Amino acid sequence: MARTDLKRNVGPDSKQQIIDVARQLFSELSYRGVSMSDISVRLGVTKAALYYHFAGKRELYLDVLRQTFAELLCRLEQAQTSETGARQLLRMITTYLQFGVGEHNLLNVLTTRLAPADTELRDFVADFRAQIADIFRPVVASVFGSDQSPSRVDAKLTTSMLTAMMDGLVLEHSFFGSDLDPSKVAAQIVTILGLDYDPASS
Repeated sequence: MARTDLKRNVGPDSKQQIIDVARQLFSELSYRGVSMSDISVRLGVTKAALYYHFAGKRELYLDVLRQTFAELLCRLEQAQTSETGARQLLRMITTYLQFGVGEHNLLNVLTTRLAPADTELRDFVADFRAQIADIFRPVVASVFGSDQSPSRVDAKLTTSMLTAMMDGLVLEHSFFGSDLDPSKVAAQIVTILGLDYDPASS
């Protein structure tokens, strides 16, 4: 079958349809748990139709991650501008954990050891982690005060610890099916950090 036939048979919005279905499967079963055959069966198309749009599973996975992570960054930015102080950080942590619960097997890539051959994926994940830190760091710095603050909190270190804690919670939820109530856990994290906020306004 010609490439033009494959494109027509899958439909004009086929690339986005493939990404949407692949995202569902990757989130349910993880990257290693999904094959191109699984995706084609879920879509009801041939594998050849998938390969018209994507060179392979890794390329498709990267496109899924790009869209998923762009969505997360957008949500975090919205949370960042909607509050101030400790409540702003609380809202951002809640947003991150809510997203992590919904997309747990996609966010696992942030903490999973990747093979040396997965250079493009490793670079992508490293860049994304840096973007997450860039969003959280100024909020952390603001909440804990300036460099002249008596507490002398290192915003970079605190941000790294905070994101590692959140990733660990999402990973535990994914691997072990542990309960994770994002709002409740976010409130506990803020309390652990020694920050005051008004729970009544949650």
